[in-house]
Amino acid sequence: MPTRSKSQALTKTSSKKSAGAGKVKRGSKKAGNAAAKYPATTERIAWGGVSPVPQKAAGYGLQSVSDRQGPKITAASANPKFSWHGGPVVPTPQVFSSFWGPTWTKPANQKRATRLNQYLKDLLESKYMNILTQYGVGQGAGASGSFIKSTFVNDVPVVLTDKKVARIIQQGIDNGTFPEPAKPTNNVLMIFLGEGISINDPASDLVLCHPIHDSAFGYHSFFKTTKGHPFYYSIVPSLNKTCITATCPSDDDCSLHLSEDQEQRQTQVASHEFAEMVTDPQLNAWFDASTGAENGDICNGESGTIKVGPNTWTVQRMYSKFHDIKSHGASFSLTEPAKPIPRLSPGPPAANAAAVGHAQSAESEVGHLLPLPTVHFDTKSGKARMDPRELREYVTRIFAPLGQQPVITDLAAFLKEAADSLSKK
Repeated sequence: MPTRSKSQALTKTSSKKSAGAGKVKRGSKKAGNAAAKYPATTERIAWGGVSPVPQKAAGYGLQSVSDRQGPKITAASANPKFSWHGGPVVPTPQVFSSFWGPTWTKPANQKRATRLNQYLKDLLESKYMNILTQYGVGQGAGASGSFIKSTFVNDVPVVLTDKKVARIIQQGIDNGTFPEPAKPTNNVLMIFLGEGISINDPASDLVLCHPIHDSAFGYHSFFKTTKGHPFYYSIVPSLNKTCITATCPSDDDCSLHLSEDQEQRQTQVASHEFAEMVTDPQLNAWFDASTGAENGDICNGESGTIKVGPNTWTVQRMYSKFHDIKSHGASFSLTEPAKPIPRLSPGPPAANAAAVGHAQSAESEVGHLLPLPTVHFDTKSGKARMDPRELREYVTRIFAPLGQQPVITDLAAFLKEAADSLSKK
């Protein structure tokens, strides 16, 4: 996001009367059919993003929701004001991907979407997750969440605002493309914009991959659904060469580089936004009160790699408060710590051990059911559908080695009856 002076950052993060912390209306009666169907709600504007400037904070509307309890961290560190501010985290991320715009139908981009889905699966399995345990997220590599399914969204406006993003997600919730989050929720949505799709929302200080005045390479935010549940999402724009050169006149002073390919830039930004979204989903949990920096901002622009099986992925190195304290500020930028890092105190309440064990057991039992078949959602018609070929492959995989026919003769009729029965509960 745009560089701010320290005094400006303090105003954004600590003032209860700032634009970020205040109440604003989402939506407008003049915004078209979507806005008419999905009326305005009252919300505060808040987001955290990826600054084009290395090691710079990018946030708006961060706030503390309670006095921190427990022992104060007094050890010397490079970032002494980075702490927990009372808000929730996402303890067991359930990750959904979503690819917006028509260019994802091109064969090369379809291949990249498949790769990005694999990246998200691998990220959850990787030692990168060991960094996030200190903030109350997950149990470490391979025990921190699941990749649920992928979606493709068609007929998206070429220029989006954050309000339009929320309306499209709500429309997708209504037709079953995206799940209605529970309260509290573990669901997180990673949105990848196709080429030619930009965010131009200067009123919220958000301009991404737009021809002029670009201010960010990605951001995460949330909104309240019509049922009153918080929905967490991140935006990763196309980050093609045009986007990078429009945002950064000088490659040497940029947090992303033209020497990286498009996939590397997107996975780097996705790791930044994922780590911030699960540790600060409502912009009131882990951040630095003096600068507005979330954990991704402190190491912004520092790329590294993770390796999972045969795959090597570019990520952004991530801030570790634990190592900052332990090294007295000398070393705190990590990619793959060997073991889960101990939880920090004060911090979010630990999840009940029995509940965590039950969730891990359930995840291992249903793991063969994931990911679910891809869903294609058209915003104009409001309809969602599954890809028939992928659905057949999914059914074959679920029933293997028996196959579907020996178990259920008429699967379609069975599923319809099951769905009707469940909907009546």
